[in-house]
Amino acid sequence: MIVLTTLSSNAQDFVYRAKNPAFGGNYVNYSWLLNSANAQNTYTEKSSRASSYRGYEYDPFANFEQDMQRRFFSQLSSQIIDSYFGEGTQQEQLEEGSYQFGNYKIDISPGDQGINITIQDFAEGSESVITIPYY
Repeated sequence: MIVLTTLSSNAQDFVYRAKNPAFGGNYVNYSWLLNSANAQNTYTEKSSRASSYRGYEYDPFANFEQDMQRRFFSQLSSQIIDSYFGEGTQQEQLEEGSYQFGNYKIDISPGDQGINITIQDFAEGSESVITIPYY
């Protein structure tokens, strides 16, 4: 015996509607979405102190130290450029030796390919080596 059965199915169109008004959703959802996001927000802003400057922490002593370091390295780079790449007569050569400035130790020594300048940062524990080639 053979039984045949037919099944009927019904379907409907699937339509996506965005909830967020920024993506084409209904504008009425805006306040609900904003309140929901604020309720889930765990970030708390630091309280403003008298030492903050335009939203950034400002420490005049740390700023002074950074300015001095920038000026020192600027003077060092100017002296290197003037003594090795300057036009006309060479000015004072950068003397070999070891110099210490704040958290930095700078060693200047001749090498096979040029003048080696080694800068050690004790605070960060890093070291940079710059080689100025002979010409």
